Amino acid sequence: MSGPDPWHALGGRPSLEGAERVTEDGPTYDPKTDTYVGMFDTEPASLAVMEALATVRHCEPTELDPLYCSVDPDALDRLVASGSDQLCVTMHIDGFEVVVTGTRRIEITPPE
Repeated sequence: MSGPDPWHALGGRPSLEGAERVTEDGPTYDPKTDTYVGMFDTEPASLAVMEALATVRHCEPTELDPLYCSVDPDALDRLVASGSDQLCVTMHIDGFEVVVTGTRRIEITPPE
């Protein structure tokens, strides 16, 4: 999705209190760290990242900038599939910082 972040256009972040889920199966928002955190199982990391970010942005994954504009999706999938618990990949997509770990955790931090 191009253009300004919709939260900033509305004057702030989503009004989530405590640690609440954005959707039933989506990432959980933590206001203490201002991040959304989710886990993924068997799907490729590239797909999980785009689905999680789309959930946070309240849009379809096809409305986001393509992942390959930020990172090589195949390389990301291979790195996460390698099974290294020490893995930590950070990328910026649509102004959001996205961190993917080897434990299949996704952390999404909104733009300032």
